[in-house]
Amino acid sequence: MSTTHYSPSASAADTERYIRGKEDERGVAITCDVPGGPGAFSARARALTQNTTREVEALHYRQSFSDEEFDPKNPEHVQRVNDLGYQLAKKMHPDSDCLVVSHVDGRGKKPHNHILVLNHNNRTGKALSDYRTFHDRKAGNQKGVQSANDELMREHGLSVVKRLEHAPKDWELRREDFAEGSLDREMGDRMSAALADPRAVDKAGLVSVIEEQNQQLGDDGDRVPRMRLHSPVSKKGKRAGQETWTLYIEDRRGESGRAERRKRTSALSADFTPEGAAAFFDYHQQQKEQEHERSARQAEAAERARAAAAAARQSGDDGGVDLDPHRRRGAEREARPAGRAAEEARGVREGHGRGDDEAAGEDRGPGVDLLALQRRVREDREYREQAERDREHARRVRAESQRRELERRVAELGRGGAEESRGYGLGD
Repeated sequence: MSTTHYSPSASAADTERYIRGKEDERGVAITCDVPGGPGAFSARARALTQNTTREVEALHYRQSFSDEEFDPKNPEHVQRVNDLGYQLAKKMHPDSDCLVVSHVDGRGKKPHNHILVLNHNNRTGKALSDYRTFHDRKAGNQKGVQSANDELMREHGLSVVKRLEHAPKDWELRREDFAEGSLDREMGDRMSAALADPRAVDKAGLVSVIEEQNQQLGDDGDRVPRMRLHSPVSKKGKRAGQETWTLYIEDRRGESGRAERRKRTSALSADFTPEGAAAFFDYHQQQKEQEHERSARQAEAAERARAAAAAARQSGDDGGVDLDPHRRRGAEREARPAGRAAEEARGVREGHGRGDDEAAGEDRGPGVDLLALQRRVREDREYREQAERDREHARRVRAESQRRELERRVAELGRGGAEESRGYGLGD
């Protein structure tokens, strides 16, 4: 089951930077028709529109899936989500270049695609006219994106959502409603990044991350405008007794005529309200608890291994069963550089068109929260496999120790019996 949303992008470069991330870290799977890596797609969009009167450089679609059909922690599922996004783009605009970036960092961590299609038909040279609405429109026989998506889902045996009048307005959908470079868009982008930070397990953690953002430098080399979260409790009205969040950001540009630009978080996105943020807090807290539980299991496995080795030594085994290879494997895994681990966790495919095998192997930088999901899935699998090897190794150690002890006792009994027999012979 999947839903869609459409919004025009007047700046393909700004939209591409947002969906890829500043360090190109957000996409867990990527497909692009334009070769050249990050920025190449938006550069082509700019080149195609700069000598025309077109105000829209690209069509921006979002395709969101249910986690009941696709597991955001399964790299194969995420890759299939990306494939479906590319197929939807080509179903709507077969003669236009597209960029598909798959995310799993939104509210609820459900897999979704950001699909950018250049506002240019490579065959006719004209701007795109179809699929620029949510539903079909009779006027002008305008085709809607949701109907195309529903057809694609049926073709692949996936469920189709009931008719929606509009998609939920989270920040990724609202972002295009605010002008590029405006303080409102900057507030939304920074609030979204703060909520995605694993340290934001509660409001105090969120405020701490925002304070850390204030120390960063912008693209111009100057410190970014200072932003703060104000969270008073309403004293009257329908929200009496409840928190109301407001963002304040330093206004150096004179947009508001005041020292600070003020914006109620609910006016930016439902994600930024206390209720919306709670979903992010719960997710980060759950991940933190799982990490703690995983560390405890690893410590327990290490203790069992030490106990097994000690038991082997006490039984008189001076090294007949070599534990060193197993220990070396653990040491090598611990000593593996963090950068290499992040590279191994990658699940990104990017290239010119679909199925580009060479582009499938390109290295990309580690993500903040997105790629961490894939890394944790891999680490969990490695842990389970290693834990099973540890248990099997311990069983072999115990069995070998018992066998050696039995052989030693049998040998001692044999020597004792022989000596006793010789003793009787001497006495006759």
